[in-house]
Amino acid sequence: MGEKVKWAFVIDRDEFVRLSLNKILQKYGFQVVEIEDFSQLEGREKEIRGGVILGDVEMEMLEGNPPFLKRWSDRFILVSPSITDEVAPRLKKMGIQHIVKKPVDPRMLRRAIRQISFPDGVKALSSSGKK
Repeated sequence: MGEKVKWAFVIDRDEFVRLSLNKILQKYGFQVVEIEDFSQLEGREKEIRGGVILGDVEMEMLEGNPPFLKRWSDRFILVSPSITDEVAPRLKKMGIQHIVKKPVDPRMLRRAIRQISFPDGVKALSSSGKK
């Protein structure tokens, strides 16, 4: 019973998308917090280190190289409807390693979360969990 809480922070303007992501992430065992912008992550380093951040963020903001991106790029999953073959390499160059296209397919989200390495070598999603 010493399992740590895994946090997921969700940023999206669309309430339906936030609700959908919230339900998916809760099924995967995450404690979900919906936030409006990255400034709300300040002071939450411990939760972020053991969790993930999902966000539909404007390309312009990402290209502005916000401080959160430098610090948490390994924990950030970009969820966006506008991922093209031309945009993906630019995102990778900015440090965004995890991308899931909208509408979000739970299997693709699960795959992106599995690629994130968590503290203490703990996997966010056990391979014996639901698919």
